[in-house]
Amino acid sequence: MKKEKDEELLRMLSSDLARLDAQYDDISPPSLPGLEQLIADEALRRQRQSRREFQRFLLVGLFLVSVVLFSLGFAPVTYWILQAAFPVAALGCLAVMRLRLRREDTEE
Repeated sequence: MKKEKDEELLRMLSSDLARLDAQYDDISPPSLPGLEQLIADEALRRQRQSRREFQRFLLVGLFLVSVVLFSLGFAPVTYWILQAAFPVAALGCLAVMRLRLRREDTEE
Protein backbone atom coordinates (compact mmCIF):
# COMPACT_ATOMS: atom_id res chain seq x y z
CA MET A 1 0.00 0.00 0.00
CA LYS A 2 2.81 2.43 0.86
CA LYS A 3 4.59 1.56 -2.37
CA GLU A 4 1.45 2.36 -4.39
CA LYS A 5 1.12 5.67 -2.60
CA ASP A 6 4.77 6.51 -3.31
CA GLU A 7 4.32 5.62 -6.98
CA GLU A 8 1.20 7.79 -7.21
CA LEU A 9 3.07 10.72 -5.64
CA LEU A 10 5.96 10.17 -8.05
CA ARG A 11 3.59 10.17 -11.06
CA MET A 12 1.93 13.37 -9.83
CA LEU A 13 5.31 15.01 -9.32
CA SER A 14 6.47 13.94 -12.79
CA SER A 15 3.33 15.29 -14.44
CA ASP A 16 3.60 18.60 -12.56
CA LEU A 17 7.26 18.95 -13.52
CA ALA A 18 6.43 18.18 -17.16
CA ARG A 19 3.72 20.85 -17.11
CA LEU A 20 6.16 23.33 -15.56
CA ASP A 21 8.77 22.52 -18.22
CA ALA A 22 6.17 23.03 -20.95
CA GLN A 23 5.36 26.52 -19.65
CA TYR A 24 8.99 27.63 -19.69
CA ASP A 25 10.04 25.88 -22.90
CA ASP A 26 9.60 28.92 -25.12
CA ILE A 27 11.83 31.22 -23.02
CA SER A 28 15.24 31.72 -24.57
CA PRO A 29 18.33 32.79 -22.62
CA PRO A 30 19.49 36.39 -23.08
CA SER A 31 22.18 37.16 -25.59
CA LEU A 32 25.72 37.81 -24.39
CA PRO A 33 25.75 41.53 -25.36
CA GLY A 34 22.38 42.01 -23.69
CA LEU A 35 23.64 40.33 -20.55
CA GLU A 36 26.81 42.45 -20.56
CA GLN A 37 24.69 45.60 -20.94
CA LEU A 38 22.48 44.49 -18.05
CA ILE A 39 25.54 43.94 -15.83
CA ALA A 40 27.01 47.33 -16.80
CA ASP A 41 23.70 49.09 -16.08
CA GLU A 42 23.41 47.37 -12.69
CA ALA A 43 26.99 48.34 -11.80
CA LEU A 44 26.25 51.96 -12.70
CA ARG A 45 23.02 51.91 -10.67
CA ARG A 46 24.83 50.53 -7.63
CA GLN A 47 27.57 53.13 -7.97
CA ARG A 48 24.99 55.94 -8.05
CA GLN A 49 23.15 54.44 -5.09
CA SER A 50 26.39 54.17 -3.14
CA ARG A 51 27.20 57.80 -3.91
CA ARG A 52 23.74 58.94 -2.75
CA GLU A 53 24.06 56.95 0.48
CA PHE A 54 27.48 58.49 1.14
CA GLN A 55 26.09 61.98 0.54
CA ARG A 56 23.23 61.32 2.96
CA PHE A 57 25.72 60.00 5.52
CA LEU A 58 27.81 63.15 5.19
CA LEU A 59 24.75 65.41 5.52
CA VAL A 60 23.56 63.64 8.67
CA GLY A 61 27.08 63.70 10.09
CA LEU A 62 27.48 67.40 9.40
CA PHE A 63 24.09 68.08 10.97
CA LEU A 64 25.01 66.17 14.11
CA VAL A 65 28.40 67.86 14.39
CA SER A 66 26.83 71.28 13.91
CA VAL A 67 24.22 70.55 16.60
CA VAL A 68 26.95 69.47 19.01
CA LEU A 69 29.09 72.51 18.26
CA PHE A 70 26.07 74.81 18.58
CA SER A 71 25.18 73.31 21.92
CA LEU A 72 28.80 73.63 23.04
CA GLY A 73 28.84 77.30 22.08
CA PHE A 74 25.38 78.09 23.38
CA ALA A 75 25.42 76.24 26.68
CA PRO A 76 28.85 74.78 27.42
CA VAL A 77 27.96 73.80 30.98
CA THR A 78 24.99 71.73 29.80
CA TYR A 79 27.13 70.17 27.09
CA TRP A 80 29.82 69.07 29.53
CA ILE A 81 27.25 67.76 32.00
CA LEU A 82 25.72 65.62 29.26
CA GLN A 83 29.18 64.48 28.16
CA ALA A 84 29.82 63.24 31.68
CA ALA A 85 26.32 61.91 32.38
CA PHE A 86 25.99 59.52 29.45
CA PRO A 87 29.16 57.48 30.09
CA VAL A 88 28.43 57.36 33.83
CA ALA A 89 24.88 56.14 33.11
CA ALA A 90 26.18 53.50 30.68
CA LEU A 91 28.74 52.23 33.18
CA GLY A 92 26.07 52.19 35.90
CA CYS A 93 23.74 50.09 33.71
CA LEU A 94 26.61 47.71 32.95
CA ALA A 95 27.37 47.31 36.66
CA VAL A 96 23.71 46.62 37.48
CA MET A 97 23.51 44.00 34.74
CA ARG A 98 26.64 42.26 36.03
CA LEU A 99 25.31 42.23 39.58
CA ARG A 100 22.02 40.70 38.39
CA LEU A 101 23.87 38.04 36.40
CA ARG A 102 26.02 37.16 39.42
CA ARG A 103 22.93 36.91 41.63
CA GLU A 104 21.22 34.64 39.10
CA ASP A 105 24.33 32.44 38.87
CA THR A 106 24.57 32.07 42.66
CA GLU A 107 20.85 31.31 43.02
CA GLU A 108 21.03 28.36 40.66
